[in-house]
Amino acid sequence: MIAGLVLVTALSTYAQPTLTPVADPKPVLQDLQRKMASVRTVYLEFTQERQLKLFNEPLKSEGVMLIERPDQIRWETTAPYQSILLGNHKSVAQFEQNGTAWKKLKLGFPQMLQRVMQQMALMNQGKLDALTADYSISVATGAVAVVTMVPKDETVRSMLASLEVKMEPDFSATREVVMNEPGGDLTRIIFRREKRDVQFPAGTFDQTKPLDIAAVKAAANHGP
Repeated sequence: MIAGLVLVTALSTYAQPTLTPVADPKPVLQDLQRKMASVRTVYLEFTQERQLKLFNEPLKSEGVMLIERPDQIRWETTAPYQSILLGNHKSVAQFEQNGTAWKKLKLGFPQMLQRVMQQMALMNQGKLDALTADYSISVATGAVAVVTMVPKDETVRSMLASLEVKMEPDFSATREVVMNEPGGDLTRIIFRREKRDVQFPAGTFDQTKPLDIAAVKAAANHGP
């Protein structure tokens, strides 16, 4: 479930770039937070690749990620199946396509989902320093900038060995997120398109009857 949520982005790397570790990541995280402070909303289209050792080819899916300050998130998979996950600091909701209608699912562990959604919102706002209670964070720079987060909790670490957020060298935009699992499997989320400060229509983050994604995309395409 965590692999399906973590949400955050992407530049495909055909060769591993040479990176230099940053001795003190705090100034970098503070700079990142300043750059993201003025961003009100983010619209992202992504491709997700699930790489398992049992398969030669990755399992691929596509979708859209929407974020609105201070904490609204919508993660929607559009192919090869359709599902919607919405969250804020109060609640989370999940829908799956049932024929021509959406079916709201009963979540067995909403508190865990809600916590992950909150972490995603913090990451998008550049507030990685706020995550230091749950993660050990390191930074390396070079042809890309990489923020690596290792869970401090042993239970979480048994499912997620580390989370790598790959960004532009000047930390101006996130391009890829890689979730590494203890056994060597990983999930890579590559963001093909990003638009900031989109005016999302009413109902975009509605946890009872979310607005159709076609209407959201139309608003994003007509924005600045």
